[in-house]
Amino acid sequence: MLFGKKKDASPAHGRILAPADGEIIPLDAVSDPVFRDRILGDGAAVIPKSGTILSPVAGVVSNIAETLHAFGITTPDGIEILIHVGINTVELKGAGFLCRVKEGDAVNAGDPLCDVDLSMIEREGYQTCTPVIITNMDAVKNVSVRTGKAAAGKDLMIGYDKK
Repeated sequence: MLFGKKKDASPAHGRILAPADGEIIPLDAVSDPVFRDRILGDGAAVIPKSGTILSPVAGVVSNIAETLHAFGITTPDGIEILIHVGINTVELKGAGFLCRVKEGDAVNAGDPLCDVDLSMIEREGYQTCTPVIITNMDAVKNVSVRTGKAAAGKDLMIGYDKK
């Protein structure tokens, strides 16, 4: 201790909450190899039971896909999170999605990002499985995933330690 200040050498522990009510599954169970093989980063996925997708973290909306199916959020500690609603839903060109935020918006964990017509997505032949990925894996270590039933904006989905 120097001049009464203690330096904390331990990494910050981050929490990523479920973005929708539903079942959290590991990425290994996702059909799309881009997510399953962790090409974009590590995380988990939720099979949503409700059509409102919430922000899983506090941060700034850094990216919204033109087709409204994917959102990037950067946390205050610099972690970049991708929320990808559905598998191959880019092909819907925005149909079935109602965006509730814009790029640059500050969000808190639990704030609505978009409303999704899950029934329409399934009728069109797409899976609603929603991966949540840490895309800048070089900034984290010790990623842990919780699986099972989850409540949107309340239950832990992914934990990580920042390097």
